[in-house]
Amino acid sequence: MAGIYDVVADYAWTSVPKRAGLRAEAPSALVTAYELEESQLRAFVSGYVNVFNRSSDDPMKFYDGLYKTKSGNGSGAGPTRYRFPFFEDNFRGFSNNYADTFSQISQRGAQFLGAEFVNLGSNIVDEFVGLGATVQQVGNDTLATQYQNAAGKVEAVADKFIQDFGGPKGFQFKVPRANNPSEYPGTYVEHPMFYQYANTDAGIEISFVLANTIDRGDIDRNQELIKSIMTEARPERGSALEMTFPRIYEVKVPGLRYVRWAYLANAAFNLLGQRRQVGNKIVPEAYGISLVYNSLTIEVANFIERAGM
Repeated sequence: MAGIYDVVADYAWTSVPKRAGLRAEAPSALVTAYELEESQLRAFVSGYVNVFNRSSDDPMKFYDGLYKTKSGNGSGAGPTRYRFPFFEDNFRGFSNNYADTFSQISQRGAQFLGAEFVNLGSNIVDEFVGLGATVQQVGNDTLATQYQNAAGKVEAVADKFIQDFGGPKGFQFKVPRANNPSEYPGTYVEHPMFYQYANTDAGIEISFVLANTIDRGDIDRNQELIKSIMTEARPERGSALEMTFPRIYEVKVPGLRYVRWAYLANAAFNLLGQRRQVGNKIVPEAYGISLVYNSLTIEVANFIERAGM
């Protein structure tokens, strides 16, 4: 349902006359809906191909090519553009986390990219964790032997890691040896923590009310907008086997936030006020609309510049 829906300028979300100059000062969120061109499997493969085909030094070009979408120039419906009023208080929220293991996201592509590097790195971490656990087993007569064995495993894995990735020849990694660790009242081996790459950003929330009682034609206009949002955010069956995908989105809140690829995670459409039957439709005094767009990628620092902050 390609088109332009300028809710800020043309819809009854406020009593200010449509297209009035005051509406131009209303804060807004710009949402562009794109139809995917490939199947999920092909999109997955294309994502890896995109990594190796990036000849530009601009890192944002990588994100631009991450999903293939239909342009509308002979390849299906083009993008649909929405301009929603934006009056939310919270425009950004996220968390960071460090842990003593590589993240699941780092290991997800291990079979494709840097498998040996990731696996060796994980082995080193695992051996260090095991070494720390061994040191803390106070009171065991064989503690010293266990510690020596665990330290030897760490050294062997670390040596292979260093040599395989261009370390100096003849270099040997050494773990400090304790004469008698069982005599220590307590021990704790610390090692570097690893940043956990994950998409932890809260979604972009957009909420507004559309009145059906201000101008003639508001009812049809509002229902057409709601229909477009719902249709694009749901899969459509084309045959017994064929199913389309929901649209994906580019979202920008000028000066505050930018998301290159997002999906509509939550949507709610509510009937507000009195309602009546008009023809074969139930029409309320107003519709309450709430939308939440979540990013399909980690929201890297590069996005802040595109937001215009």
